[in-house]
Amino acid sequence: AAPPSSDPVAWAGTFCGGPGEVIGGVSAIAKAQPTPQGQKDGLLEFSDIAQRAFANTAQKLQQLGPPRITDGKQVQDTAVGFFNNASQTVGAQRTKLAELDANDPDFVNKASHLAGPDLGAASAQMHELTSNKELAPGFRTAPQCQQLSATAGHR
Repeated sequence: AAPPSSDPVAWAGTFCGGPGEVIGGVSAIAKAQPTPQGQKDGLLEFSDIAQRAFANTAQKLQQLGPPRITDGKQVQDTAVGFFNNASQTVGAQRTKLAELDANDPDFVNKASHLAGPDLGAASAQMHELTSNKELAPGFRTAPQCQQLSATAGHR
């Protein structure tokens, strides 16, 4: 049975929780030792945090059900697809990163070429969702979204 539709504010809050956790995971990189192995460990830890956050967000949104708005199902599918895709992308990057040798003199250069997930399409989707007239109030009022914009604004 399909989950019932959900309150748009609760849905938006769940949606914002994922990127919020990912931004929080950046501290793993900041706390890493300034050695190549330390950087590698920090990046791997960040990858784990990001992958989990994206996967959990997709799962939570599925459990919550689509937001009670026009085209809620389409919005739901887009968001769940985005978070699942982001989780897989981060997982693939993590695998490549784990294979790099931190003692390789070219490690930092090789690691930097393993750019994070391409968030261009993601931010376009995010913008589309956050500018949805029926969801916008949820994105403005959900505590997780307020926290996300505050955190993102300080970067």
